[in-house]
Amino acid sequence: MFSACNSDNKQTDNEIDSSNVMHYSVKEKPAQIADVPWAAELDSTSQKISMQKSDMVKSEDLDINNVAEAINRKYPEIHIASQNQSNDTVYVNIPDATYLTQQSGNMGSEIFMAETTYSFTEIPGVKFVHFNFKEGDHATPGTFKREDFNLKSEFVPSK
Repeated sequence: MFSACNSDNKQTDNEIDSSNVMHYSVKEKPAQIADVPWAAELDSTSQKISMQKSDMVKSEDLDINNVAEAINRKYPEIHIASQNQSNDTVYVNIPDATYLTQQSGNMGSEIFMAETTYSFTEIPGVKFVHFNFKEGDHATPGTFKREDFNLKSEFVPSK
């Protein structure tokens, strides 16, 4: 009988040569973005707000964490403590909403809620923002979409 131990340096069919594998990665979202994705501007004559999209922020960079961080940076007195997403809705929790509901006035609270709603709905797939906080004189919790805000209508002259 002849027995030989044959050591073959070639890889078996089930092994993978890692030098030939292409690595794909999902683009990571930045922890911070330069500004809130949308900012409100108040027309002092009409007392209506209009929304302005930031050209410093790209939609593909947004997630619920960096949007909340940008809003908290802009409005430190109204702190979003937590946020999560389910389907097309972002749920925002503001445990201490005293400034929002009692001290910012009707216009201030509307601006905050409009900017927050517009900014979160700039995230692809998000259409609604549900605010959870204790109701006060100037703000009421609930689910909002962009169309819920009293915005200045833009006049476009016909040709």
